Amino acid sequence: MRSFSVLTAVLCLRDLAEGHSFGAVRHDLADLPSYKPPTGQALEAAKGHATCRELRAKHRKDVYFPDTQDYKVQITYHWDEDAVLYPHCVFAPHDAKTLADGLSIITKHKTPFGVRSGGHMPNSGAASTDDGVLIAMSNFRQVETVPTPNDFGTPYVRLGPGPSWGEIYDILAKEGVTISAGRVYSVGTSLALGGGLSYFSGDRGWACNDVVNYEIVLANSTVVQANERENPDLFWALKGGSSNFGIVTRYDFKYFEVGQVFGGSVVWDPAHYADYLAAEASFISPGGGHEDTKAAIMPNFEISLLTEKIAHGAVLLYNAPDPDPVALQNFTAIPATSGYLGVQDFTNITASTNAYATRDFRWSFYDVTLKADARSMYLINDTVISLAKQEIPGLNVSVGAAVQPVTQQHLKAARAAGGDALDLDPEDGSFIIALIYANWDDPALDPQVVRWSELAISELTKRAKAEDLHYPFIFLNDAGPGQNPFETYGKGKSLPKLQQVSKAYDPEGVFQTYTGGFKVF
Repeated sequence: MRSFSVLTAVLCLRDLAEGHSFGAVRHDLADLPSYKPPTGQALEAAKGHATCRELRAKHRKDVYFPDTQDYKVQITYHWDEDAVLYPHCVFAPHDAKTLADGLSIITKHKTPFGVRSGGHMPNSGAASTDDGVLIAMSNFRQVETVPTPNDFGTPYVRLGPGPSWGEIYDILAKEGVTISAGRVYSVGTSLALGGGLSYFSGDRGWACNDVVNYEIVLANSTVVQANERENPDLFWALKGGSSNFGIVTRYDFKYFEVGQVFGGSVVWDPAHYADYLAAEASFISPGGGHEDTKAAIMPNFEISLLTEKIAHGAVLLYNAPDPDPVALQNFTAIPATSGYLGVQDFTNITASTNAYATRDFRWSFYDVTLKADARSMYLINDTVISLAKQEIPGLNVSVGAAVQPVTQQHLKAARAAGGDALDLDPEDGSFIIALIYANWDDPALDPQVVRWSELAISELTKRAKAEDLHYPFIFLNDAGPGQNPFETYGKGKSLPKLQQVSKAYDPEGVFQTYTGGFKVF
């Protein structure tokens, strides 16, 4: 048995680990999670499945069956071990035309399917399937900058959904530019379909606000562009509406120059846990560091129920080569036990998060949003720790919370960039997305951990409402089973519009019926 700390892993594995993305796929079975593929009659049934048989006949090199190594690598490429399911076959096309043809075969047979890019969402079935076909986007690896002049009037980069954000940043760094997208190296590009938080969100809004165009395969297997001029309703819906409208095969993102920044990953001395909480509270309070749009924090705490030890740390970034930014001084003053903070390349900071690519644990994600108030920080801490000790004491489980501030300026920037389906009003003020998570080894503990996760979210929401600290928003990218993020978009006004777009572009409801994820119906 083992206990695990995300914080410890981030520092122990700071150097970029090979094989955590499809740029360097691991082919050693010893590196894969527990694996029980179909065998015997089940294997023969998979090979004889009508959809897979037709896909194989037309696109032989892109279709993998359960007795192949490629199948094993593709289906186990999930951040959460519980998300590893067993489709009849894997379809891994290299271009939009091939994907469109394959999707026509899948829909003709009314076959369930999953679509996976980075595999980071830990909800079982969201990007996988235990029946039918897994569509793996691993081979869409385009990263191509397009300077001005161009049709969109801004420099942008064409991105396939195959590489992780970290790989994309490394490639763009060779040209001295970057984009406003995921904060963790191993996370995939679908983050932008849920809005997406970035280290640059204070100035630029959600990650999706920097997308100028999507290339997408619709349910009827046509390939279309969605931008301000072509299919503008679909363009709006894709900025937060997730996988309800088709399969995105390319994201066109604005890029911008980036120099050296201050920041890094750090774990703090447990004796200074009170200082950590005070630093968070100060940062999000009026006049605090969050008002400096160059500052970004990703702090979290975690308790092992096996040892009752608490760890706490953060990834910090200040978008300037300032060796001691005032906005982060409450954090930088805390004595650290490991890690590095200093002026360095942006890609060094994203590389320091690569330990989050650890793919051999079971994970639970849920989130709740609270107003940006010092009391919120203490409420999150007290609720998570007290309920964990009460409900799952002594188990080989670690639970914690990652605190993610979203500022008023972030929301203003989002609207200035053209808006999005999330449609959150800057006048309602800044807020904090609290990602409440758990990680564990033993599948036998699943019911207890899930029950604790649901209780923690319910209780934290109840306590926040009682203290007038609740903010009515569920962040899709961190949401758990049973949560309904779309109902919280635009104070309820976005959902009917999302449903209209779904009906217009997918009248048969293919993406509402045959694949997983959060649905607008």
